[in-house]
Amino acid sequence: MIRPTLAMKTACLCGIVVTSISGFGVTHSHAVAPRASGWTLIYDHQALGKYEDFAFPDSTNGWLISASGFILHTSDGGKNWATQTTGLLGLRSIDFIDKNRGFAGALTGKFYATTDGGVTWNDITSTLPHAAKGFCGITHIGDEVHVVGRYNGAATDYFYSPDGGRTWRYSDLSNLMQGLVEVQFLNKDVGFIGGMGTSAAMGQSAAAILKTTDGGKSWRKVFEHVGGRGFAWKIFPINSKLIYASLQSQDGIYRIAKTLDAGEHWDTLTVTTGRPLGPGVQGIGFLDANTGWVGGFFQGMWATTDGGKSWTEVQIPDGTINRFEHVGGKMYTAGSRGILRFEGR
Repeated sequence: MIRPTLAMKTACLCGIVVTSISGFGVTHSHAVAPRASGWTLIYDHQALGKYEDFAFPDSTNGWLISASGFILHTSDGGKNWATQTTGLLGLRSIDFIDKNRGFAGALTGKFYATTDGGVTWNDITSTLPHAAKGFCGITHIGDEVHVVGRYNGAATDYFYSPDGGRTWRYSDLSNLMQGLVEVQFLNKDVGFIGGMGTSAAMGQSAAAILKTTDGGKSWRKVFEHVGGRGFAWKIFPINSKLIYASLQSQDGIYRIAKTLDAGEHWDTLTVTTGRPLGPGVQGIGFLDANTGWVGGFFQGMWATTDGGKSWTEVQIPDGTINRFEHVGGKMYTAGSRGILRFEGR
């Protein structure tokens, strides 16, 4: 996956085949949706829930997964998409090390690998050193793969592979977190995990972020929000110092977190207030240091052009956005209806 970050979010493969699921290959071209605030719906394809995650190991090949179990693929940088695989229910995360080797994780606890660019996916769950409750986040640096999840059920599993998925190590982070959602690495040493912390006010644990500086051997908490129950849902690095994170809360206030010093100190910024109670912000993405968007369990997006100081509501023909991706100079996202691309300021 290509973002304006120092990390490439993708993964590798394991050599044990348990289940093989064949793909399809139905090619679809550009959709014909109107342009709205610079965003265009380029592929109108209902997710039957929502789309969860992108993986772009290079500027040409990309994958997008849905919670309902199908995977879309592009081989031309996002111009056209094909339904490649179906039947992998509960998918939440995907990552590719290169155009052939990739991983996908499900909330059900299933973990899949491919060595042929997603044509077939093999269930490798039994090869992991610990039985996981589910997977929410995957990333990689070179052949080093990091996997976390899930967000609920006291699932604080962290898996690490130093060799592209041939072998795995396991750590339990329950001393620091209650649930794990997102993992991002800036380089082989410095990385972050987002999720729900252990501290509780009125019985409601809040969004928290962990940091490692030794490649995941040890973690420490560098941020915990005090606004009630919530999660640090997505982490979006711009460079080695500037990093944004989306904060999912339940109180009708949409928020993000921002750091200027590689995650040592974070500021909490308000996007908007007075929204309906319940889960709000999920996805966050920035085109540059100042221009960015958040999406989530609502129609449309919210946009900023001043690094999160102020926000404007954006009307688009979609909602329920979980992930943004920066690919080949363009910003992509996907809601419940299909794939959107930002084509202008």
